[in-house]
Amino acid sequence: MPSCELCGRNMKGRGRNVEIEGAQMNVCPQCASRFGGSEAVSGRHGLSAPKVKPSWVGEARRPAPKVPSISSPPKRSPKPRSSGTLLDDMMLVEDYAKIIQTARQRKKLNQEELAQKVGERISTLQAIEAGRLKPTRKTIRGLERELEISLLEPIDAVPIKTSGGSSGGGPTLGDRVVVKRKKSQKSD
Repeated sequence: MPSCELCGRNMKGRGRNVEIEGAQMNVCPQCASRFGGSEAVSGRHGLSAPKVKPSWVGEARRPAPKVPSISSPPKRSPKPRSSGTLLDDMMLVEDYAKIIQTARQRKKLNQEELAQKVGERISTLQAIEAGRLKPTRKTIRGLERELEISLLEPIDAVPIKTSGGSSGGGPTLGDRVVVKRKKSQKSD
């Protein structure tokens, strides 16, 4: 059974001989209709197709669009910098599932309505409310907007505890490593 030279599908019958961008190919009906080209015609002198130029050859040159003369670049007002925390410096709160569920119930929305407003599938919203799935940033923003809640909290810097044994002043790798031993080594 022959296969399509373009997509590789097995074809019933011989397929279609088509010229696609100047190349003769034996393709399936789906590829022939999708990628167009002209049907090859069998003649006495073998296989010949009407000469069709590829789309990029022989196009009439279009005049270049006129660019207005630039006297000075347009003035842009500087964007006001927010004093808030960046999204990268935020993390999802631990009890996000409970917060979403109670806020949805407070707004008297069912899961289907909320999913539609946020632009998510209902199954995705159900998994988020059950705590099985963490929402994406887009979903978090949609839920915060619709339910008027906050699901993100700033990431706090965690202080590193050091033992008094380091001489350089800063923590070393040895201060952070916890060595686990096998049971056979613990009895020694």
